[in-house]
Amino acid sequence: MVKLKRLKIHQYRNVRPGTELHFDDGVNLVLGQNGAGKTTLLGLISAASRSAFIELANEEFEIEYDLQCDDNFIRAKASHRRQPNPVPTGMFTVEHLWSDDYSVEISDATGQPLHSLAFNNPSESTSRSTTPLVLGWSFIVAALMGRVDSFLGVINDLLTGASAFRFDESLDCFAAATGRPPVLESPALPKPARMAWRQQPFSQEINYVPGSFWLKIINEFFRTGERPASLGGADEDFAKRVAQILRVSEVSLEPNVQSWQNTKGEKSLLIEGFTFWVTRVDGTRIHHDLLSYGQKRLLAFFFYLAQNPSIVIADELVNGLHHRWIEACMTAIGERQAFLTSQNPLLFEYVRFESIEQVQSAFITCKTEIIDGAEQLVWQNMPREDAISFFRGYEADIESVGDILINRGLW
Repeated sequence: MVKLKRLKIHQYRNVRPGTELHFDDGVNLVLGQNGAGKTTLLGLISAASRSAFIELANEEFEIEYDLQCDDNFIRAKASHRRQPNPVPTGMFTVEHLWSDDYSVEISDATGQPLHSLAFNNPSESTSRSTTPLVLGWSFIVAALMGRVDSFLGVINDLLTGASAFRFDESLDCFAAATGRPPVLESPALPKPARMAWRQQPFSQEINYVPGSFWLKIINEFFRTGERPASLGGADEDFAKRVAQILRVSEVSLEPNVQSWQNTKGEKSLLIEGFTFWVTRVDGTRIHHDLLSYGQKRLLAFFFYLAQNPSIVIADELVNGLHHRWIEACMTAIGERQAFLTSQNPLLFEYVRFESIEQVQSAFITCKTEIIDGAEQLVWQNMPREDAISFFRGYEADIESVGDILINRGLW
């Protein structure tokens, strides 16, 4: 499983330069008032986890980050900068071009270097689509394929982390799962679930959907030539778990399919999202549009977990959820590394703290400060003195976690 271990920010928006964060392998809690950059941080964590920075195509940044893939360690550095354009182009003068620099080093558990890659693109514009800043881990995977025996585990881990988008604080991820564009388009959020498949020549496009779902749909389509039957219920583990939490008979998902044949008799398939159906105990079948806000968020979160085996990045997870559902979501996260924000302290009651060191790495505080006359975002791991104060209060087991943080001025 992929774990993001460290993130250092040399330049990114108004984040204090030199900010360095270290993360726990389990649950990481991002604390801060509104406007302190919590969502901004989650977006950057998502980009680093995927090594895909297309959402920052019009921004300057320079970061470095470390990931662990089982016994292998990956250190990556990425920067995207403007530079003057010395050559006028046509009738208009392009004032600047972009400079992309990207490097990655892979080492084993002993620190022994195994492989390194570097990429420099000093004069191309952002329209170029072949830079690793756009391609993400697929660039590294392609470069490692020549040494597939050595890096098979690394390749597998990187691919499983490639869908670590941010689970949003409202219903944009639910909209994506049902094939609809989000209210606010953002590359940091999943695109609407979509797949195009042609039997010959082979072609496919997959966004934001677990591979196992697609495989079942494809197999059914090409085996029978008919529209695939609905999936879910006894078929999909995530749907069974959601049904248990909602206390209904069944939750199923039905692919929104268009199929056709061309003049050569080749079969084609286009899937745009899923329709979710909920069957109540009395047998009534409910379309997903009729679900409540909380039900939609719960369903979308478990759909999100089904395709993210390594990393969970969730903004305001508790929005619209009953406390029993919050507990179910935290349990379902399991061994994944999680990055969570919440203005509701109830979420913190479902996190266990074992040591002062864990508290330091598990809590990330976000605030704003005026430095040299300019407002900067200040992100940091909880200082050791604060971690000691928190952990003593936690061990005493008198106050709730939220009260400990608030009463000690930590949140």
